[in-house]
Amino acid sequence: MQISFYVLGERYMKQDATAASTVSAVDAEAVLNFVCRLTQTVLNKSEHSLVIVDDQRDRLQALDEQLWSFDATSFIPHTLISDEQITAEKLTAPVTLLSSLPPNFDGVVLNLAPSALTLSQNGTLPDRILEIITPDEVSKQQGRDKYRAYRDLGFELIYYPIN
Repeated sequence: MQISFYVLGERYMKQDATAASTVSAVDAEAVLNFVCRLTQTVLNKSEHSLVIVDDQRDRLQALDEQLWSFDATSFIPHTLISDEQITAEKLTAPVTLLSSLPPNFDGVVLNLAPSALTLSQNGTLPDRILEIITPDEVSKQQGRDKYRAYRDLGFELIYYPIN
């Protein structure tokens, strides 16, 4: 299985001239736009369905709204499911937003949660996992932790710097 790390550059930080000497926050809207573009790319290039996993319910709801209006010339078919007991067999939309990975899902997973996905070695594994690392220090450390966890499981790791 392949794990792809998309490491976002400094342009994904808020531009705040008054806070030049302090650490700036991540530009959440710019990150959501990147997630939408990546989602669109996955749908165009893969025959697999996509599950977007995030433990932050508010961010999943914001992403749900963003996917509806992201591109005026195309539609990203998706659904937001709040039931954590969902199974892979019940996923019918090309893109599903969930708070946890359903067991035996064999498509593409975009993990926005702060920790590496818990993968069952006894069941079906996803075809691919996508991880997004924002330029803030907390996300960078979480990315390092995820990288080590996936490396220790023996997965193929790929790094994409996004400037």
